[in-house]
Amino acid sequence: MAAAFIMMCCIFDIRKKEIPVLLMAAFGLLSLIAAAVIQKPELYSFLYSLIPGAAMLGLSLCTRESIGYGDGVVVLVLGVFLGFGECAFAVLAGLFLLAIVGLVLLMFKKVRGKSRMPFMPFLAAGLGVVFFV
Repeated sequence: MAAAFIMMCCIFDIRKKEIPVLLMAAFGLLSLIAAAVIQKPELYSFLYSLIPGAAMLGLSLCTRESIGYGDGVVVLVLGVFLGFGECAFAVLAGLFLLAIVGLVLLMFKKVRGKSRMPFMPFLAAGLGVVFFV
């Protein structure tokens, strides 16, 4: 279910540069229900899984939305789906891939320093790394 969610987010992020609130709310609710019924986590482990998303939202606030709020909310939802470790690894892998692609594009002068790039495709790639490692 996490893969389907992230792929839908990728499509919206690439095409419209935003992720619909309704999509995030629907999958957020589904993830909460799935976590409560299937995983039955304790409260501290559930709150612990929200740390990567909260950190992304904090970065959104500090960088004046250079990292979008939608990216942070998507990471919050993924945290509920995956748990802290896998979510944090997917985010770090996505940021690493984004940095590499950004540097290559800067070297070839395809983008400027203030250019915006969608994060969801890189998060999807990071999620792929998590699933295959």
